[in-house]
Amino acid sequence: MTVALACAAAVAGAALGARSTPRTPPKFPSIAPYCHRADFSSRRHTVRAALCRKAGTANLPAVVVLHGCGGFGGIDQILARDLPLHGVATYYVDYFGLTPPPSARGFCGARVNFEKTFRTWQRVVVDATNALKRMPGVEGTRVGAVGWSLGGGLALVTGEYGAGTTPRRTSPFKALVVLSAFDVGRRVAVLPPTLLLSGGSGDAVPVFDARALYRKLVLAHVPAELRVYPHGTHQWKGAQRVAAERWIDAFLQRYLVRG
Repeated sequence: MTVALACAAAVAGAALGARSTPRTPPKFPSIAPYCHRADFSSRRHTVRAALCRKAGTANLPAVVVLHGCGGFGGIDQILARDLPLHGVATYYVDYFGLTPPPSARGFCGARVNFEKTFRTWQRVVVDATNALKRMPGVEGTRVGAVGWSLGGGLALVTGEYGAGTTPRRTSPFKALVVLSAFDVGRRVAVLPPTLLLSGGSGDAVPVFDARALYRKLVLAHVPAELRVYPHGTHQWKGAQRVAAERWIDAFLQRYLVRG
């Protein structure tokens, strides 16, 4: 498990030399008119989160959305905004809330005890998932996770180990989407249907990792899809973002909405 955590933290630690001055938590973003704050409790502490779903809709499947090492504002926030337009509610979680980032760059380039920090994040994600399953307007048996970069690694580890260090018999997620994350899969047989997205040759995470993890999933008989955007970037902007949203929507419709 230590190896998995080290790999999952690699994106955060890739750019060394970040300042370690603590900072005030960032303001929670305003995502869309159909999003409202829905904070939850983890280890008796309040963690900020927003639930996004279109008004007047019946119970919906939903996903926990996990940001990258820099915090709010990347492709994760766009997905939190856009997926509800396709019938999937989103729960955008400030999983850094109980571990204040060491600099204005979040945990990007940070030199911290990632093993201890990662354990806290795993607990936050499990508690967020459980809170989401109980929310009015959410179909509790159809809850998945979407993670980008560091958030993708966190989603994978949590999908395999929950909040602990012992592999689970079943994943807390019904479906899993991972964008630009390292191959941290150790007990992949427990994972639900999984979509892996890579930005190809221009991604900060080598496409080799996505392909290696995809092979592990196939060998473990986990329903899996791999989508590579040729010569893309780690940030998933422009036409690359449009492609990602199309792939994610099709996958979630198949495995979370109809599955």
